[in-house]
Amino acid sequence: MKEYDPAIAVQTQSLVKKYHGQAVLRGVSLSIPRGGIFGLLGPNGAGKTTLLKTLAGLVRPTSGTLAIFGQEVKGPDPAMRRLVGLIPQDNNLERELSVEEALLVYGRLFGLKRVKDTVAKTMERFSLMDIRHKQVRTLSGGMMRRVLIARTLLADPELILLDEPTVGLDPDVRQSIWDIMQSLQEAGKTLVFTTHYMEEAERLCDHIAILQQGTLFFSNTKEQLQARIGMEVRDLENLFIELARNGGSSDGVLCRL
Repeated sequence: MKEYDPAIAVQTQSLVKKYHGQAVLRGVSLSIPRGGIFGLLGPNGAGKTTLLKTLAGLVRPTSGTLAIFGQEVKGPDPAMRRLVGLIPQDNNLERELSVEEALLVYGRLFGLKRVKDTVAKTMERFSLMDIRHKQVRTLSGGMMRRVLIARTLLADPELILLDEPTVGLDPDVRQSIWDIMQSLQEAGKTLVFTTHYMEEAERLCDHIAILQQGTLFFSNTKEQLQARIGMEVRDLENLFIELARNGGSSDGVLCRL
């Protein structure tokens, strides 16, 4: 049996995922250091969400290997539920429940002890106490995102996956989500997030990967990316435009990656 390094948060080797014969991930090999913030960038349809779901153990890869903190994962695994937390882009909170009820339901699903105390402390941490009795459906988009983050962190996961965590949010709300992400890193957590916002990547990421049509074009530090393509990270938006125009071709700027 192959041994994996527990000091590496995520290790994938030649990861492939196919749906109905169509490859969504094409041989993705990643090594994500423990304790950092890793940005997974790419245009819509690049395979980012599928990769996050695979890392979370929600999707079984067609082939290849995946290890989380040194433990090989071959598909949905209850043991991973407490180790890995996925914060989805789409709001899947129970809309008719109150904020407190929604958190209590998930706390019980996680099998938490002293679940009421844990939920209360989590609501305090994320400034949710004032709205704990409000129905989820009445909340703003930013507040719903905050509740989604709080729900995932009830189980205190070591690896936190965030799918477009600030998409569609106002700048002040986006700033508050950034603050939460940075505080999680300072607490020793490992974060992997997808984004389209170049400012977000520049501000938060230690490492960056670029994915297009299921193929990994680049994975290294932010500084290494700047050195390789001669751009500031904020100029990655132009790179994405070129990727989209060329259908993922390695022509042009990509030939330097």
